[in-house]
Order: sequence, then C-alpha cells, then structure tokens
Amino acid sequence: LVLRSIIDVNLPKFLSPDVPLFEGITSDLYPGVELPAPDRAAMRRAFETVCVERNLQATPYFWDKVVQIYDMMVVRHGFMIVGM
Repeated sequence: LVLRSIIDVNLPKFLSPDVPLFEGITSDLYPGVELPAPDRAAMRRAFETVCVERNLQATPYFWDKVVQIYDMMVVRHGFMIVGM
C-alpha cells in the first residue's frame, strides 16, 4: 500500500528520463516487491467510449495521462495541470 501510494503520487511529476531512476530507487527501497496491476477495465471502456463520442484519438500516451491524473485525484486534495 505504501509503495503504491509513493508511485501514484510521484511518478506523474517526473520527466521520462527520470522514470528509470525513480524505479531503481523504489526497487532498492522495496526489493522483490511486485505490485499487481490495478483493474481498470471499466475505466478503460469509459475512456474509449468518451474518445469516440468526442472524436479524440485514444492513444496509449493519452490513456497513461488520464490514469495518472485519476491516481493523483485519488490521493491529493487538489492539484494543477500545467501545459498541453
């Protein structure tokens, strides 16, 4: 639970070159811990439905950002999205 929270809160803040470093730090702090992938099937279906309705492209990058924003909403009282 602690590792999942650390990852969910911090991972969206990092640039892509910093992600492997962060993963290395968390694997050093929690050696051998394998996190199960969360079940996001219903969320994925809703994401794809909304993308079709709004004529948006459901790319893997877009899906990753939606998941990151959702994860931050769950663990934070407030946050700000900056950029495009």
